[in-house]
Amino acid sequence: MIEDLNVFPLMQYEAEIGEENLAFFLSGFSCPKNLEVEDFLKSKARQSSRRSSSATYLVCSSKYRELLGYFTIMTKAYSVNGKLLNSANRRLIERFAEPDENGYYHAAVYLIAQIGKNFAIPEERRIEGHDLLDLAINKFETAKNILGGKLVMVEREADRPKLLEFYNDNGFKSWTTRRNAKDGMVYDQMFAVLGGK
Repeated sequence: MIEDLNVFPLMQYEAEIGEENLAFFLSGFSCPKNLEVEDFLKSKARQSSRRSSSATYLVCSSKYRELLGYFTIMTKAYSVNGKLLNSANRRLIERFAEPDENGYYHAAVYLIAQIGKNFAIPEERRIEGHDLLDLAINKFETAKNILGGKLVMVEREADRPKLLEFYNDNGFKSWTTRRNAKDGMVYDQMFAVLGGK
């Protein structure tokens, strides 16, 4: 992991440097592999944070004062038809929720809503994806000690196998898929358990 990382809540950073300076700072973020991740940070993250519907954290290098990446986290109500789960996943969710009369499980989960690293900085100074993911997971570990809860979810575009490999390597497993009604995109819903158990 890169030494001397600073992780700032987006709104705290805005309070410290001002809205215009923050907008300029964020304008240097580039994520050509996923333009939605880039667009969210530049045009939606502040509004979402102000409404308290999610919390965005900026990951910065203190040495170079660069934006290395960011992640946005939140809690989410999750429902899944037990018939769509294999036996291992059904046993796992039964540790956190009971099925209703229609066989659906309902649970509150932690969601990594957005995560991305900055490709605009030189490669040798970029943060590794697994380090960025670990920083997000650490926030959930803190929340778990206060609120409880252990399930962490990410959604990845189903047509991106490298992301599947990345999340599998970091302890996430595929559960179900969902189709986004707005753009028709199919997302693979993946889960990990905090602490790995």
